Amino acid sequence: MEIKIKQLKKTVEVKASVKNLKKTYAAHLELAKLEDTEVDGSEALEKVMQIPEKMVDYIVDIMKLKEDSREKLEEMEMEEVTEIFSYVSSRLMGASDADIEKAKENNEQGLAQESE
Repeated sequence: MEIKIKQLKKTVEVKASVKNLKKTYAAHLELAKLEDTEVDGSEALEKVMQIPEKMVDYIVDIMKLKEDSREKLEEMEMEEVTEIFSYVSSRLMGASDADIEKAKENNEQGLAQESE
């Protein structure tokens, strides 16, 4: 499948192989464990610091990006990196661009209703 990351101006052909799906599920599991940990102080900070690193590692690995793209990802805001991570992993798990856009719109509508 073709995955386009507009923030990096890159389009890459990525195979929805079992290997890539396993990497996707492993990345989600690892992030869930990091976010779910109940620790305090410096240990909590160390875990929080790993989250963006794990997301960037996943994106670079799946998309077969070079070092210059890694640096661009690391210069982005966390919200952008999270959006790219979610997009790439959703595509690999079978969602189409239309599915992702619809889910994004529904989420934005839900947030707007909560703020009213």
